[in-house]
Amino acid sequence: MKDYLKYDDIKIFKYENLYLAIIYTIGHILVAMTCNRIITGASLDMAAADAFVEPIINGFWFYFLLVYLKKTFITKIESSNSTFISVNQIGFLLAFFYTIGHILIAMTCNRLLTGAPLNLAAIDAFVEPLVNGFWFYLLFEYFNKYKQKKILSGAGKFNNISPSSRVSRLSPINNKTHTDI
Repeated sequence: MKDYLKYDDIKIFKYENLYLAIIYTIGHILVAMTCNRIITGASLDMAAADAFVEPIINGFWFYFLLVYLKKTFITKIESSNSTFISVNQIGFLLAFFYTIGHILIAMTCNRLLTGAPLNLAAIDAFVEPLVNGFWFYLLFEYFNKYKQKKILSGAGKFNNISPSSRVSRLSPINNKTHTDI
């Protein structure tokens, strides 16, 4: 089994990806709170409540899509013999509905928790995910550059890794090189 799992396959058990996820989540909450405060003028405690509650509700929405609506969509697509969309493209359909639902949930939570006007809640529901996408990109790029620098310098825990097990920029979670195919 150990020969099957390369260095980067087991890194999640050595906490590296967990740390990155924690840093991203903390940043995500701070971005959500900041956007909410700037855009809607909400108080800090209400912006914080929205930054914690809205993702939880969106998690349930995501689960509902995967468990219930996915089966419904597949059944309808297969029974209609549609040429517009095939079962192989169900991911696109689910992503589309998830995004629409996410925006509506974000607007509703913002409106109910902070009392913001609907137009400002809608702006926040569009702007905050864009800023968090930028945050994700920055964190991803910084982490990969840091990790590459550690590997090239031979410092730390990376110095005994074979070149075939080194990091690929294209796969941050499962950092396999293309020689593993």
